[in-house]
Amino acid sequence: MIFCRVEALICALSLVVLSGAHRAIRPRALPSSQTASSEALQPARTNTSSISTSATWVPDHPDWEYLNGIPWWKTDATQQDHLRFHAYLSMAAYGDYAALCPSTFPKGFTVLENFNTEDGQAGFTALIPDMDKVVIVFRGYENYRALDWSEASIEDLVKDCQGCTVAAGVKKLYLSAKAATNNWEVAKKAVAAHCVVLDPSQPDKKKCIKFSVTGHAMGGAVAALAAMDLGSTGDVHYSHNQAMARVFNYASVVRYDNLFQVLAGQSIVAKDDYMVQIIPLGNFCHVGTKVVILGEMQQWLINCYGNNENSTCLGTGNNYAIHDNYFTPKGQCGTAHKAW
Repeated sequence: MIFCRVEALICALSLVVLSGAHRAIRPRALPSSQTASSEALQPARTNTSSISTSATWVPDHPDWEYLNGIPWWKTDATQQDHLRFHAYLSMAAYGDYAALCPSTFPKGFTVLENFNTEDGQAGFTALIPDMDKVVIVFRGYENYRALDWSEASIEDLVKDCQGCTVAAGVKKLYLSAKAATNNWEVAKKAVAAHCVVLDPSQPDKKKCIKFSVTGHAMGGAVAALAAMDLGSTGDVHYSHNQAMARVFNYASVVRYDNLFQVLAGQSIVAKDDYMVQIIPLGNFCHVGTKVVILGEMQQWLINCYGNNENSTCLGTGNNYAIHDNYFTPKGQCGTAHKAW
């Protein structure tokens, strides 16, 4: 079941008015096991527009910052569930996801494909009716220090991305997974197989399940590159990651943020997670709308719209223990219902 999201559409229309060059926000489906309950209306924290003090960073979408004054549940009451389910998948990639995740997704959890490349990139692709999605999940690469951190062009991967670069090690991991899956053939076929013609007089106009990517830590970085590759061809609609380090240059950030605007490209940071600060701001920058989750059960969230280097969301980078818990511990797949 797909839920109507009036507030999100209002925000989308506002963004279009503010910047005609930006595409409208794509609607998302709330997992059917979840509802926008009254819990979302508790006096939770609101968003903030606190700005990073770095003089070298110029936000690529300052026109989105007006959203920082709007409580997150008024922008989109379903976003916490959307973030939570993608995080569950990312954390499950470190464990026995085939056994753990079916209880989290009661309408079904079908592993379409597993991959584990010689270069060290592992993950899986799953069909999840509760999310109305096919999701490619990238497991984090544990020894990030061993990666090649020089810049590598991605103009050969991402359409309309002149001057775009990424950490060479991240590109190598992604290309190994892309080759192992024959350019995501199984995932693409699964999306195509779940399309419905809405009007027989217009057979070319179809409604299909959505296509998203997710990953934790360096897996999130690889997921973001996958999103740019598959998003620039119109395949992937949503890009999510957790605990992602800086791996893209500014040109890539602009392209990414235009492909996955506002809620379509949320990037979660558990409060003060060290991983997001391991690479200082310089040649590489953060991508995506940053969201910090905090509280004993990570039940609060703050969005930092318009500025990916917003210190409110990025935090201090001094918390190592929190890195292994994003709504659920590493190696687990969470539960179908919130724990709070």
